[in-house]
Amino acid sequence: MEIYLPTLETKMVALVSAFRFIVFAIMVVGLMAYAASARGQYAGLFVPLAKALVIVAAVAYMDTWFPKVEQVFLSVAEYINPGYNANPTSASDTIRESTTTNPEGQSWSWRKLNQSIYQAMTNAMANIFIYIGTLITVPMLILQYVLRWLLYLLTPFMLAMLMVPGMAGIPVRFFQQLFAILAWPVGFAITNLVALAVWTDFRDAVGANPASLGDALYSPLLTFMGGILATIMIVVGMISTPVVMQALFAQGQAFTGSSGNPASIV
Repeated sequence: MEIYLPTLETKMVALVSAFRFIVFAIMVVGLMAYAASARGQYAGLFVPLAKALVIVAAVAYMDTWFPKVEQVFLSVAEYINPGYNANPTSASDTIRESTTTNPEGQSWSWRKLNQSIYQAMTNAMANIFIYIGTLITVPMLILQYVLRWLLYLLTPFMLAMLMVPGMAGIPVRFFQQLFAILAWPVGFAITNLVALAVWTDFRDAVGANPASLGDALYSPLLTFMGGILATIMIVVGMISTPVVMQALFAQGQAFTGSSGNPASIV
């Protein structure tokens, strides 16, 4: 499943181009501040000018390097959970496929009443898991997509602020937030992997054809517990991913320029 909102993307790209003059104006102000502080020492302007050239190149080629940075995190998510990029809700789809009605194609019989009850319970629990999991997953994916484009819009301004003396901490903090949000798919992939593993383990504890009456009695309970635990994993994982990525990439207070001390991270 690929989220694609062409109107939003077109507007953001157009705004980046339209506001580019503001980016260059901020850079000019920064160069003027450096020139004023140099007090006639032209050699001291070499570093600011070189930095300005790098920033101009970064702004000009944003449509090239920005998607590549995002692709790095998507590649990590794909490595953790193969197939994630093609379908971020693959855990729900896999469970849906594993709970097809009468997969063996056997005819109904009173002698297989326990199997019919088992299938009814597993299908019900699977549906609860799928619907709740999808309800949590899809809004988080859309939120990450929208934030990605908002950050894309702000990136040129943050690059320009690197030229303003005394303001470099704010763009540094911004890029920490950028990496934290782009890394959300890694957390989502881990969530899918763990949730599917929990569901599979509980489901495999007693198969679709219980061998004894005891297995027939306990199999709905195991399925119920597996569905509930997998749902909890989905909910907790999707909600905690932004918090965890914020802690990993952006210690300190957001957009204040104060970064956390890396030595404090144990």
